[in-house]
Amino acid sequence: MKGLKNISWIVLINIFLVIIAGSIVRMTGSGMGCPDWPKCFGHIIPPTMESELAYSAGKEFSKGQMVIHEEALWVANETFVASDLFELKDWTKYTKHDYAKFNALHTWIEYINRLFGALLGFFALIMIVLATRKRKMNSWFLILSILQLFFILFQAWLGKLTVDTNLNPYMITYHMMGVTVMIIIQLALLSLINGKIKGADTKTNTSFVTKLVSVSAIVLMFVQIVLGTQVRQQTDVMFKSGMPRELIPDGFDWVFFVHRSFSLLIVFSLVYLFLKLKDKAKFKRPLGFLISFTLSEIIFGIILYYFEMPAFAQPIHLLFSLLLYAFFVEIYLKQLAKISYKVINN
Repeated sequence: MKGLKNISWIVLINIFLVIIAGSIVRMTGSGMGCPDWPKCFGHIIPPTMESELAYSAGKEFSKGQMVIHEEALWVANETFVASDLFELKDWTKYTKHDYAKFNALHTWIEYINRLFGALLGFFALIMIVLATRKRKMNSWFLILSILQLFFILFQAWLGKLTVDTNLNPYMITYHMMGVTVMIIIQLALLSLINGKIKGADTKTNTSFVTKLVSVSAIVLMFVQIVLGTQVRQQTDVMFKSGMPRELIPDGFDWVFFVHRSFSLLIVFSLVYLFLKLKDKAKFKRPLGFLISFTLSEIIFGIILYYFEMPAFAQPIHLLFSLLLYAFFVEIYLKQLAKISYKVINN
């Protein structure tokens, strides 16, 4: 059981590492650093210099390898040695999008992001193997582990669509929604594992209203995260249009103001949960983190709005939002200790 617990924690930590890596990709504008998927310019290990993507006579090209020629991407049909002329019979123009630029920094930032995703999938596979061995103890270990791998693969597919559509903003939003589901699945799995190891806290007895507030806080945070991606989308559009950073806050529409107002509802939910659960030992740690993350998220939200939308604050603001969401989920799961215990022992 200890092995399953450890790998489950590793998977959860890797989910947040992927989130951080993805945030850095977005902050640096590196989303199209690799214009194809799953390879990068047709390479397993991406190029480091633009000259590697140039067509030149006498150079050997492998099947599937890409070059940038006349401001377009071309894919080699077969492995061959280049002649003096660029012959169309040897190449197929890449038509999924028209982005054909190379920036070594952007390419490697995006590539490292993909490596984190691959590492997450690898650990999820190990988790399934360990959960299979414990399936007789509780079939939910295996069910949740398989479900997690499904969502990781689904996220990878969404990542492919995001690249194929040249960073379609809706795909980015769907990507973030998938992450929130992955967090719930992993925390639920850890809750079941901890219930088996430590047993149930039979003294835990929270009211229906407290559970309802917990669920409402989770829903509110989900909505906040989705609205936040829309605000970020507006920021990107205005920035790319050449609008100075100091004027961007004045260009937001109603989505931003709903996003900002919702934060008050989350604060009210946190205050209620704190007053109801502060005297119960098992809730002190998550409540402490909730208060810290809420204050941090508000501070970085203020920095974003009043200090010209600094790029460094955007991924930090997102990270605190997801951590806040995760601890609201944990608070709710801890209120289901008796239910977890019954499931495990059936």
